[in-house]
Amino acid sequence: MATQTLAKPCTAVRRDDLVPVCPYCETELPEIYLRKPQGPFGMGRGFVFFCPHCRKVMGFAAQWYPFPLG
Repeated sequence: MATQTLAKPCTAVRRDDLVPVCPYCETELPEIYLRKPQGPFGMGRGFVFFCPHCRKVMGFAAQWYPFPLG
């Protein structure tokens, strides 16, 4: 019978010294654009996140919860 090892918990580390990079155009992203989708598929719910340079979609969110600044 195989034994299961416990994985270490995943932690989030705040890194204000790094700037994310767009996975499509590889441009540094000091800001990311977001907007509420419109039309039959979005119906105004949630948000679409996209690159301000190439405008490709990087993700969707059902609701926006800002992270604490502390």
